[in-house]
Amino acid sequence: MKKILVSLSIIAAVAAIVVGATTAYFSDTETSVGNTLSAGTIDIAINDENPWEQHFDLGDLKPSETGYINFKINNVGQNPVNISKTLKNIVGNGGGENEKYDCKQIDLNWNYFASSEPECVAEQGLGHREDDIQEVIVYDLSVEVYEEGGNEPIWWQTIYSDGEGKSIADVYVNGQGEPISVNLGMIPVDGYMLVTQSYHLSGDLTGNEYQGDGLTFDIEIRGDQLNQSGGASVTLENKSGAPDWNIIEDDSINGVLTYQTKGPEFDYSFTGHVASNGDYTLIYVGPSGNYPCSDSKVIGSGSSSGGVITLSGSTDLNVDITDGKIWLVPSSTYDTSTNTMIGWDHANNLYETALISYDDTDL
Repeated sequence: MKKILVSLSIIAAVAAIVVGATTAYFSDTETSVGNTLSAGTIDIAINDENPWEQHFDLGDLKPSETGYINFKINNVGQNPVNISKTLKNIVGNGGGENEKYDCKQIDLNWNYFASSEPECVAEQGLGHREDDIQEVIVYDLSVEVYEEGGNEPIWWQTIYSDGEGKSIADVYVNGQGEPISVNLGMIPVDGYMLVTQSYHLSGDLTGNEYQGDGLTFDIEIRGDQLNQSGGASVTLENKSGAPDWNIIEDDSINGVLTYQTKGPEFDYSFTGHVASNGDYTLIYVGPSGNYPCSDSKVIGSGSSSGGVITLSGSTDLNVDITDGKIWLVPSSTYDTSTNTMIGWDHANNLYETALISYDDTDL
């Protein structure tokens, strides 16, 4: 019995030593100091003004003449920025002549609304309706995007061409008379955008009733961060192809890509409406200005059903993107083994309406 007690006390002693040993161990402590987090800036300057105080006067336009309002938008903030344009406070002045006036005896010193005898006659013949001159001004709009110090555009797009016959009212006012914003595209950090727009007084639509009429409006240019609630997004549209890449005006063929601008993988979702059913491939085209080559990468692929295609997932692109293009193309026109386009089907292709930016945090 004594031996057993001795053995138990030895075991207890060993256990005490083991328990005591758990409080002694090798260690190392490293401290990272001075860590910071800062909110980046979104800021644009227009024609080297910030704030923008310039105004434009198109002067004395006559039917079939065109006036231009062009300007340069610089991204002077710390982040890529999406640009949109709105016309607000569109006010036409003219019209409303009283039928009792004798148009042949108008004295311009009298308080008449007519600017001339021909306008007065035309107004009376039309029942003295109000003239909305913004409805007979045919509008076109195109943009070019440049990198800092660049002389050649990295991206361009014709948003409206005068051949489409869109008036100012068609483009910037909805059916309820409210302003509509037009997306111009993305400007990378330190880059700039040239905006070209013309106001063409239609020779076919502008009669004498518009003599002396005028129009005033405010131009609002807005810059927004790319990544907002739910991620950044870019609209894809069918286009005419080179050289102008005109957006084809229809409401049925288009798509929207939503993506996260930062992460180890490119997280995305896409919903598109295509012209015909089949297999499609969503691709990152590569650096702007280059057609699909060895730099292009497949983001995802799938089949459309009933003219609708949906894709989503995470793809390891293994590249940082500062000014990239995204296309949806029929799979038969893209060779995944060589990362090249092997055919062009503009009727079924969807092209980006703005550049994208993505930071691959694994690099």
